[in-house]
Amino acid sequence: MAGVLAALTFVAGTGWTGGLPSAGAATGLSASPAPSPTASPTPYPTGGPELVYVANAHGPVTAYPTGSTGAVSPARQLADPGDPNTYWGPWGIAFDIAGNAYAQSFLSDATTFVYPPGATTPGRMFRVAGPDSRAVAVDTAGYAYVATGQAEAAISVAAPGARGTAANLYTVPAVRQIPLDESGFYPWPSVLTTDTSGHVIAAVARSTGNAVEFFNGGPSGGAAPVRVIAGPHTGLGSCSSTCDQLAVAYSAFTGRLYVAVSQGQQTHVNVYAGTASGDAAPVRVISGSATGLAGKVVTGIAGSQVDGTIFVLTKAAAFSSPGSILAFDRLADGNTPPRRTFTDAGTGLVDGLGIAVSFVR
Repeated sequence: MAGVLAALTFVAGTGWTGGLPSAGAATGLSASPAPSPTASPTPYPTGGPELVYVANAHGPVTAYPTGSTGAVSPARQLADPGDPNTYWGPWGIAFDIAGNAYAQSFLSDATTFVYPPGATTPGRMFRVAGPDSRAVAVDTAGYAYVATGQAEAAISVAAPGARGTAANLYTVPAVRQIPLDESGFYPWPSVLTTDTSGHVIAAVARSTGNAVEFFNGGPSGGAAPVRVIAGPHTGLGSCSSTCDQLAVAYSAFTGRLYVAVSQGQQTHVNVYAGTASGDAAPVRVISGSATGLAGKVVTGIAGSQVDGTIFVLTKAAAFSSPGSILAFDRLADGNTPPRRTFTDAGTGLVDGLGIAVSFVR
């Protein structure tokens, strides 16, 4: 299955090629002028304890200081352990509250590699579902959620501390599976997040209109979502004749939900109240020519715990295309530029997909 990545191409405003649904044409929200205020009242840090981690599909997971600007070198890398019983191909990256990093592979065995704080090789590995697992998220209780794909659209739940062995390709039993009502299989990273209320949150591409679905987390929640954001006023787009792909993140700092909608020249980031439900309009929309989002696709989105900064990985095409990380103030709205933009000086983030900000106590 290693050839699948080479067959996938996503061009902003044109879409998927290679037999997959195409991305949305520029039919989304129109650019709006930047309202006031657009900056948080607290000083904006240029450094600090956090790092932005990037899952690179054909390389290591790389990490950069949150205050980075321009072309920079990684401050840290999470390496492929080279275990012959695993497959290394990171699409997703997430952190638990202990600071462990979870790198999620796509294709083949769909291994999850768990790196202790400060380590550059994994302390444990597990495979809870596959093949073609796209994203990973971890809740405050330590349950890991892996979005699977090709066989069925579902979230597989791994127990806290899950650890497999080489003898069975690190496979562990899922304590639960949560079905998703996607309109087919859409191989896109950054479709999972968790909130501080015990929910796992999935961005779902649907022909009837895209949605964000909230499920009770842990081992015993139901199969049906407890809350859904969907409808014509949500600005989430759809996945019918063209496909507006989504990336989702919840910020514990702001209590808001952030959803990036890749929609050609109308690509935007919606900001929702943490309790949003139904056909809820976003409370803010970052959109317009000054934002750096127009004509791009977003493969990853994440938030700072220190000041609420929102980091967005944008590319001209999802795969094999240089990318940049845009850092927006937590109160950014409308056609406002990012505070900073940076990329990897060596790789240009050509293989960059999902992103996460390291956990800081």
